[in-house]
Amino acid sequence: MTGFLPNNRQNPQHSPVARKTILSPGDAMRRNRVLPPAQCRDNRAKLANLRNLIAAAEREYREMTLELDRLNDEGRVWLVIDLIHKTALASLDLGAAIMQLTGHKAGDAARALADATQTISDVNIGAAGVLDGSVSGTEFARTLAQRALAHTPAKGAGAAYAKGTADLGLGGWSSIDNITGAQGRSAANARTAEAGVEMAAGLIQRTADAADTPASKQVGAAAQIAKAMASYNRELEAAFNRRLQTSGSLMATKATFQATMQRSMARYRRDAAELETLLEGCL
Repeated sequence: MTGFLPNNRQNPQHSPVARKTILSPGDAMRRNRVLPPAQCRDNRAKLANLRNLIAAAEREYREMTLELDRLNDEGRVWLVIDLIHKTALASLDLGAAIMQLTGHKAGDAARALADATQTISDVNIGAAGVLDGSVSGTEFARTLAQRALAHTPAKGAGAAYAKGTADLGLGGWSSIDNITGAQGRSAANARTAEAGVEMAAGLIQRTADAADTPASKQVGAAAQIAKAMASYNRELEAAFNRRLQTSGSLMATKATFQATMQRSMARYRRDAAELETLLEGCL
């Protein structure tokens, strides 16, 4: 009979499983990316330092850009000074040659003044170039030999011929260096043409000085004019080339510096923005 009794037993009840409460402060801070006070202080210090770094980089950027622009402007000024200097020397040389050509009684004095001025200029510029490395010792020694030869008196046909030969040799040596050092075919052709003019004028002047007659002196003066004009043209072109080379180097340095600084500044600003976003979750 018991099989017909009602089953009043209830289903077994399971005890609830313990779980982490959402009210846990640490869990809430992690899930909401809230930074603890110590980390907030560290990040604020990092952000302050980063802002100081950005300000310093911007100041350095402005100062360096202004300095490069100032050097470029100074280069323009020095070009004008260089042109005035070369023109003045050429004017003295041409003036002396013209006075000798026309038989002016002060022609020899003008020639002595022109040679002395050219010597002072060449020695000072050459010595400065040796000190800063722009002029080699060999080139400076050749310049000294040329200027010493210009002030060496030649008495007699033999001495005049020997002096003219030495001047041709030194001038040819200088011309070869100018041709080999020219940048581009057009510049090399110009230096070759100038070397031909100077060589021909030197040969004529050597013959005229050896003859030592009034007519030959006029011929030698005319040859001196041709040499002076060729030298003047070469010096003017060299002055412009130096200016272009200096300006190009400065502009290349400026472009490289600006590109480098812009990349660094962009990285600094990006890092600062990330820190600012992170600090928004601070308590």
